Amino acid sequence: MKLKTRFYLILAFVAVVMLLAIPREDKIFSALGIKDTKLKVRQGLDLQGGASLLYQTDLSKTDQANRAKAINGVIDVINKRVNPTGTSEVVVQTSGSDKVLVQLPGVKNIDEAISIIGKTAQLDFYEVNTDNTIVPSDVSGKDLDSASADIDTQSGQPIISFSMKSASVGKFSALTTKINQTGGRLLIVLDNQPLFNGTVSTPITDGKGQMQGFNSVKDAQNTAVLLNAGALPVPISLVEQRSVGASLGSESIAKSLVAGLIGLIAVVFFMIAYYRLAGLIASIALAIYTLINIDIFKLSVVTPYPIVLTLAGIAGFILSIGMAVDANILIFERWKEEVRSGETIQSGLETGFKRAWTSIRDSNVSTLITCFILYNFSFGNSVVKGFAITLGIGVLISMFTAITISRTFLQMLVKTKFGSNERLYGFVKKRGKK
Repeated sequence: MKLKTRFYLILAFVAVVMLLAIPREDKIFSALGIKDTKLKVRQGLDLQGGASLLYQTDLSKTDQANRAKAINGVIDVINKRVNPTGTSEVVVQTSGSDKVLVQLPGVKNIDEAISIIGKTAQLDFYEVNTDNTIVPSDVSGKDLDSASADIDTQSGQPIISFSMKSASVGKFSALTTKINQTGGRLLIVLDNQPLFNGTVSTPITDGKGQMQGFNSVKDAQNTAVLLNAGALPVPISLVEQRSVGASLGSESIAKSLVAGLIGLIAVVFFMIAYYRLAGLIASIALAIYTLINIDIFKLSVVTPYPIVLTLAGIAGFILSIGMAVDANILIFERWKEEVRSGETIQSGLETGFKRAWTSIRDSNVSTLITCFILYNFSFGNSVVKGFAITLGIGVLISMFTAITISRTFLQMLVKTKFGSNERLYGFVKKRGKK
């Protein structure tokens, strides 16, 4: 690709990056006719406040060999209950050997969250004979495939539509057929509370049915979440509840922004003072690097894997700012050596980039490996994961800004009469060289 074409494409890219980084970019998009584009950086519990809940699991009836599996089962069920879509910033992890920590950033109704988390959610299906005797059936919540809250089109009342797993359709069909033929009733119970108690007008042979009798749509929705998540493998009890105020998060963000700004200014001052014009270009690339990071944090909210920014994540981002100029420093030092050895400023630039690339590649790859290890072997520690994610993203972006943006800008600059002046870069040729 020609240099000018690459330069103009980068300028266009920078314009888009700046547009997305604006705090109220939704207004600009709305002016362009694009609606519902409100983007934001997701914040963790330590930044936006919320609740931290600690649960004790009852493993008294669980064999020692199966306790780890039971704990993991509890975590999986709670995750499905408080984060059914998998896109929120909720954290569910082990605490010690028999406790589970649940962090709910930005939660508004903590009592409702506690109610949903703590329910056992044991679903049972019973056959009620004509003499009102209740007979247990072999159909249970384990046979349920999915459940969703809905509104009955005829009565206008909230209901839950459910479907059985394919392997359980025949079993459920046999139960409803028997109830239909004997004139009995089907009783569906969740944690000893009846969800449905009525006759079966026709056998249900497709595995799909409905539950009625909910007080509100919200009640039906919460129940559907419980049914989809399944029952807890062991009982749990709330032993500690702690609230984190949003004011603490605001103070942390303010201090982090100040720290980041001081660090950015210090890096820019050093680069310009030491590398002069090249340092100015590197500083511009560093500003672009910062904007790209912000854009990735914001755009991640529309993906299945949103980036949740915590204090540890901010620390990783601030650290990556300092590391972002590493590649530029390696390139500039190689460039300086080539020019001092007699090469022209243009040829020295190309040689400097080529010879510095292996060092840049190896140092960044080693950092990425470290980030990978931190993320995958953090044993559910969200603090370590947050640090690893932001640092890893920063390293990848810094490689792009140094190798592509800085290089293209410098290549365009040294082709001009102004930019070909070696004194502007602080280059001094060795004696005996011209």
